[in-house]
Amino acid sequence: MNSGLELEDAYRLGTIAAHRRFYATHASGYDKDLAENKGYVYHREVAACYLALAHGRDVPIADLGCGTGLVGEALAARNLEIDGFDLSPDMLSMARRKNVYRHLVEADLTIPIASPTDQYGALISSGTFTLGHLGPNALSVCLGLARSGALCIIGVNAQHFAESGFAAFFERMEALGRICRVTYQNVRIYEGVSTDDRISCGQIAAFRVC
Repeated sequence: MNSGLELEDAYRLGTIAAHRRFYATHASGYDKDLAENKGYVYHREVAACYLALAHGRDVPIADLGCGTGLVGEALAARNLEIDGFDLSPDMLSMARRKNVYRHLVEADLTIPIASPTDQYGALISSGTFTLGHLGPNALSVCLGLARSGALCIIGVNAQHFAESGFAAFFERMEALGRICRVTYQNVRIYEGVSTDDRISCGQIAAFRVC
């Protein structure tokens, strides 16, 4: 029986094995525990940011750390080609039931990924670049999935952004000419939280791959 999702436990994950165990336990109740019971809205914020900035060429989309497919579900009405990547086979199994993804791939995003598409027109992510999960080095790897000009909408937990050097990472990537036109948007991860609560807010980094 699912004992309920405790965010503090999720924020302390470190190893690949720990991630797989945690999400195997919580996959079946993840949407109810997070989106319904805790008022999770982050996926909708990321989807809205993509829709506000995307052009017709910004497809197909790679959803990095897609989990149970909440971002894909938020974009489903647009009939976009979306492939989902996640470390947890159990979370991918839940995403598959939603029938909103073209392909779902079990992948460790910290190493170069064998993808079903040569290059993507967009990368999106909600909830993957957060405490106990992935840092900027993994994002550098993931940029290899994107073609030149691709739109990237990457949500980063605000506390994780500050503590893990994401600002310096984006500055470095711009200086190297790998990305351009970086903007940031502060959003709530959960309904009703204060924007001063960094652990419950996110920084959405929007940029283009050069």
